[in-house]
Amino acid sequence: WLEVQVANLTCPQYWVQYLRLLRESIWPGGALPKYPRSVRTTEQKVAAKKQALQGLMSILPDIVVEILGVNKCQLSWSLVLESVQQPLINRHLIYCLWDILLESLDLGVSVKESPIATPASATPRSTRS
Repeated sequence: WLEVQVANLTCPQYWVQYLRLLRESIWPGGALPKYPRSVRTTEQKVAAKKQALQGLMSILPDIVVEILGVNKCQLSWSLVLESVQQPLINRHLIYCLWDILLESLDLGVSVKESPIATPASATPRSTRS
């Protein structure tokens, strides 16, 4: 189940959606915002956390919730939500995701296949005079 869910979340259609969402969050309406966003209140943060927790709970299969119990599942998801609030972890996660994405696109070209010509000084010279 987990493998299928991860495969679905990482399929090209979702990457397009993620990139559009990222673009829209950075450049809403296609332009940089003139003023920074207002700071969220504590109530807004609590409401967003509650909504995120409910969304995460809804993706778990019922059998998992029955086996582990609602409290343990909520505690686990709360821990996940807290961990993604750490800037260092987020930065590392973004780097890892970009690494996986670039690796899956297979953009690397080996040195032997490189179409770039070597400089004349690096090639062996002919012994003719």
